[in-house]
This record gives sequence, structure tokens and C-alpha cells, in this order.
Amino acid sequence: MTQDIDWNHEVATIRELRANRTKVGPGTKPAVVVVDFQRAFTEHEKVGPGTAVTLAHTQEMLEAARAAGVPVIYLVMILESLDDRMLAQRVRSSLTERCERGNPWTEISAAVPAAPQDHIVEKTVASGFYKTRLDELLEELGVDEVVMAGTSTSGCVRATVVDAAYRNYRISIVEECVDDFRTLSGEVSLWDMQDRFGDVVSKAEILERFAAMAAENQAA
Repeated sequence: MTQDIDWNHEVATIRELRANRTKVGPGTKPAVVVVDFQRAFTEHEKVGPGTAVTLAHTQEMLEAARAAGVPVIYLVMILESLDDRMLAQRVRSSLTERCERGNPWTEISAAVPAAPQDHIVEKTVASGFYKTRLDELLEELGVDEVVMAGTSTSGCVRATVVDAAYRNYRISIVEECVDDFRTLSGEVSLWDMQDRFGDVVSKAEILERFAAMAAENQAA
């Protein structure tokens, strides 16, 4: 007989564990990486009211990053053909069905529009590093820390975080700026990323850092 589990207790436990886990700490040259905030993943049928809140938090952070001279990189899912998807997505129904090049669903959400100086990196799978120019771009920019926003927390954000950790980037996942309509998966993934790969941080912490960087740039 399967033991009943109090999931509210479990979530409270992992939140406490996450808050108390040792932090790796920030770098000196961050870039903001925005994962898949495209219409396909922010306007679909299962999106709840929390997505709009997350997008608003992210836009505030992006404005602060640009003011501080911090590079902003958008990862976008673009497929030349639906046959280019990984096997599981071809077998099962997936939002990636809306991600063929030219489909309006691939457009970046109007709530977090790209600025002229921002970078766009196309990808075909969950991780932003798999067969893309992301690592090369980060090296060109001299980046040692990726500040993560995007969707979904348990999917493309986590996959990109894992691959960033393998490349020894410092990682800051901004809690208010990541979204997952699978609520429990998102909570578990935040704990998993904090435990193994990087730091889950608050938007307030990031805004404070970016404000200090902007002030330093003005004083220079």
C-alpha cells in the first residue's frame, strides 16, 4: 500500500532546505539569460495568472540589467521542421509543435520585448547550450555568471542551468523570474538546482546588484 504523502509539508520542507543551502555566490561579469519567454510558452492553454506576474518581474529585472550595462541574452526555440525535435517530443504532444520558424507563436512575448542591443540565440532542445552559439557568446562577452529567467523552471531553465554548471559558470536563478505551470515540478526543480548546480536568489538581490553596477558605471 502506497504511503500517503503530505505534499504541502514536502514543499515547505524543500523551501526551508533551499533557503539554508550553502550559496556558490555571484560572479563579477554577469549576463541575464531569458529562456523561452515566447508566445508558445507564455500564452498556451494551461498558463495561469502567475505567468503574467513572472513576466512583469522579469521585465523589471531586464530594464535594470540594461541600465547597468549587463548583457541580455534571449534563448528561443526555433525549428526548421518538427522532425528536428527530440524523440519524446515527436512521440508525445508538446508545445514545441508551435515552434517552426515563421510561426507567430515563436515570437518573444510582448511583455518582455528584446532591446536592440540584446542577443538572440536559437535552440532546438531544452538546453540553451546544445548545438548553439551560447557558450561562445558568453566567452566573447567575458561572462562568468548567468542570471537565469524564463520557462519552464523544470524543463528548459533547468536543462540550461545544468549545462551552465558543467561549464563552471556561476548561476543565479531569480525565483520571481522563472515560471512553471507544473507547480510542484517547479518547486522541486528550484530545490534541485540550489542543491546541486547554482543559487536561487531573489529579484531584490539582483536589482540591488544591478543598481550598484549602474552607479559604478556612472561614477567611472
